[in-house]
Amino acid sequence: MTGRAEMWEVDVPIQDPDGLRTGVHVFTGLASDRYAAIAAARSVVDEALEHLHSGREIPVPPSPRIDWAARGLRPGWELRWEGAKAHQITL
Repeated sequence: MTGRAEMWEVDVPIQDPDGLRTGVHVFTGLASDRYAAIAAARSVVDEALEHLHSGREIPVPPSPRIDWAARGLRPGWELRWEGAKAHQITL
């Protein structure tokens, strides 16, 4: 770990409630390493679900190009975190 923030992409497999459709939800943002990137993605999902369950919209980050967000989250779809893959993005 360098301690320096780099741009990361986290790809999380998803599955619909009926188990018939699958896909990948992609998160991007700044993190110091792959573990921090996955933790950041999980954190924004938790925040998004909290907002949805209380009837509020999913928050939009101050800087959508670099800050983690969970826009486009599919309520009811299961995120398979055990299959999450983090990749550093080279700009």
